[in-house]
Amino acid sequence: MLVDVMKLTPYHIKRAGFTMLEIVVVLSIMVLVIGIGFASFAVLDDQDPFEQPAQKLTQMSRFAIHASVLQQRAMTIAFDKKGFEILGSTVPEGSYYAVPSGMKVLIHRMGGRNWEKAEGHFWRFGEQGICEPIKVRFESPAGFRELKFHPLTGTSVD
Repeated sequence: MLVDVMKLTPYHIKRAGFTMLEIVVVLSIMVLVIGIGFASFAVLDDQDPFEQPAQKLTQMSRFAIHASVLQQRAMTIAFDKKGFEILGSTVPEGSYYAVPSGMKVLIHRMGGRNWEKAEGHFWRFGEQGICEPIKVRFESPAGFRELKFHPLTGTSVD
């Protein structure tokens, strides 16, 4: 049996794999899709006007509950027309927070029927580390966010 040498040359064997051009095109498309995905998440994060006030009130409530236990004295968060503050103590991040203009702060106390303007209300934290379980609502023309606070931890619960 004779074997034809011309049939076994590398030029006649079909090569498997991808060309460099195909690999570059696929990688470029992947980078483009991933970049658009990250950009869309960054845009969504910047649009929540309630994140900072909610985070600041949660930080203040946690500070007040911890400070009241450590110092063995009552702490109070007072609400006024423009924001809220911790009375009688200096918080490292600032004891007063002014809510953005156009935003309202409402409070719903335990046993209450309706939401009330937060102006003039006081939220007390006892020496034993217990606070009143309240709900706080931040409202603006863009929408609203409600926070419900746990009486033992002073943090918001969902």
